Amino acid sequence: MVAFSPSRFLPPEGSRARFWALTLLCFAPFAFGLLALALGQDANWDLRNYHYYNAYAFLNNRYAQDLLPSQTPYFYNPLMDVPFFVLAQFASARAVGFFLGFVQGFNFILLFWIAYAALTLQSPKRKVIVCAALALLGMLGGGGIAQIGTTFGDNITSLGALLSAALVIGFWDKLSSAPIRKALFLALFFGVPAGLMMGLKLPAVIYAVGLCGGLLFAGGDWKRGFVLSFAFGLGVLLGCAVTLGPWMVFLQTHFGSPLFPYFNDIFKSPLAPLTSARDIQYAPHSTSDYFTMPFLFAHSSFRVGEIELRDWRIPILYVLLPLAVLLRLFLNRNRTLESSATPQATRYLLASFSLAYVVWLVMFSIYRYAVTLEMITPLLIVLAAGLLPFKMKTRTITAILLLLIVAVSVKPGNWNRRDTWLDRFVEAGVPNLGNTSDLMILMTGMEPYSHVIPEFPPDVSFVRIQSNFSSPEQDKGINKLLHDRVDAHRQKGGSFMVMTPIWQMKGAEDAVSYFGLKIANKEYLLIGAKVMKKDCLNVDDKLFNNGTLTVCHLIPK
Repeated sequence: MVAFSPSRFLPPEGSRARFWALTLLCFAPFAFGLLALALGQDANWDLRNYHYYNAYAFLNNRYAQDLLPSQTPYFYNPLMDVPFFVLAQFASARAVGFFLGFVQGFNFILLFWIAYAALTLQSPKRKVIVCAALALLGMLGGGGIAQIGTTFGDNITSLGALLSAALVIGFWDKLSSAPIRKALFLALFFGVPAGLMMGLKLPAVIYAVGLCGGLLFAGGDWKRGFVLSFAFGLGVLLGCAVTLGPWMVFLQTHFGSPLFPYFNDIFKSPLAPLTSARDIQYAPHSTSDYFTMPFLFAHSSFRVGEIELRDWRIPILYVLLPLAVLLRLFLNRNRTLESSATPQATRYLLASFSLAYVVWLVMFSIYRYAVTLEMITPLLIVLAAGLLPFKMKTRTITAILLLLIVAVSVKPGNWNRRDTWLDRFVEAGVPNLGNTSDLMILMTGMEPYSHVIPEFPPDVSFVRIQSNFSSPEQDKGINKLLHDRVDAHRQKGGSFMVMTPIWQMKGAEDAVSYFGLKIANKEYLLIGAKVMKKDCLNVDDKLFNNGTLTVCHLIPK
């Protein structure tokens, strides 16, 4: 094992530059924790749909008791959400928000390390300032700010990709010159962080692929590069097996596929359609889209996501990098140019994240998954500008001007934050349901509200019969599981209720009818602008003020 050397990522020991660098890096997570508080409490759709419930289900072994409360994400690996859920049980909402921002702030440290290992500025003080500025600009992107203090996890899985990149850049001398067995072990070890985070959230695969493939272009002997890339890939798989392996076994055992419901065209579980189930609503629609996508989402962020934001860094790099390469090829004329970064770091980082972009484009084109790329792009712009066949001063001015354009272009997105903070991160007023020992609540509608389930008595079962994964009228294998679960509860004499947003009451009536049930009382009451059944009970969801949920008794139809 190679000993970790701080000098690879920090100024020389004993220098004032090191003192200021360490002070800055220690303060950064706290600063982003405070930023999370200033931005407001997270109340995003995914939090209400699955980030809170999935962790609750995992920690309380609810899988034999509930079925599909969190819709399609019911099948997602819950491991990443567990720390958030546990902390939310005993800490205040503000403390939880600060914790999320604090952890996400470690991206700043990794961005600083990568920049420090890549750049070759001679002045330690100037180098610290430049690296800190690049890290800060990386963190404060349109998509990055939108995710500070939220539960999406894209700026958590980024920690693995950035750490793997930092290790490769920081220890490139060992990878390129150490005995091959030692170099292969190092490459495998360096791939593990990216794999660990990929296992927590599979869309992070785009960075694992990019970082692995980038080793083929980092320079040196191509045969060595190939075996290093192979070893790095094994490290990715090893890390992924640790965080995702047990969940894959669970999915295979209970649903017939280790990645259920995704790639079912390969695994062919009878419980889902034989399709990949990949979200392609934002994928390129035509050949021209593949080549112009950065300009499309620069014009409108709704081309790659659900919210409005603006950030021009990726389109700028998209133009700058090929232009710099072409100019260098045709105008350099074998001149030796002073460089501000190591050639290995330049090649590796530009190749890795270019590959990651291509995989992102083909697989998703969802901007939220490109947050890691957004973070590293300020440094990539500097590296690409460094390839221009001009004097150092011209290249430096070019990079500064482009980064200034990036800074002023940023318009952060908002994934739905509360104006005020709750006392607890999730609060819901649950009515007295009486004896709940044999109660099953059927959930309907497409709205996200599984986050209220932990507020109910723990003996209540929840089965979602209508969701973005399955509806009663659809011919899906999963519907047999739903009917079997409801029928088994009916046969043992259990009682039923239905839970739905008030404004979706009619849809709830239609959904429960497929299971031979109906709402007990046909009388209606007008509550404000909402019509609801007379004997239904309100569930006051305090996290998201989008109307009251209602719970109604069901009887045989």
